[in-house]
Amino acid sequence: MAAAAALGGLTYAFTGAEDTVEGFQERPMACPEAMYAMGWVLPEHTSDQRCTELSGGLAGHTQSGTFRMARAAARPWLASLAGERYQPDGSGSDSVVERKEGLALEIFRPPGSLQASRVKVDVRWEGEDTAVVTFETFD
Repeated sequence: MAAAAALGGLTYAFTGAEDTVEGFQERPMACPEAMYAMGWVLPEHTSDQRCTELSGGLAGHTQSGTFRMARAAARPWLASLAGERYQPDGSGSDSVVERKEGLALEIFRPPGSLQASRVKVDVRWEGEDTAVVTFETFD
């Protein structure tokens, strides 16, 4: 009986709107809200938006997410993002790294209210017209 109660508690912890695992709390958040917290704007005409917020423990407060957008709009959107840009070898004048499979950009200290020290944005080409964008913030 005690084992069943414990298992039920674990099931609730992993299926609720907010998951709590070892001091961390993960909750879904609206992608426009996540972008706003970094001082950015979500591109128009995105689809399949899935963003989360993780807080507590050593992670502090981080956000991550993914969404689809028009492939042609990906580089201009990346170039518009505010913050101090990391300029790795091979990056363009806009600090965007172009790869066969897509694009990448790293921003230090985005200007929004989120106290992130770094944001990594990766764009993967999904087809001729579509790109999948993923981002992750780091404290």
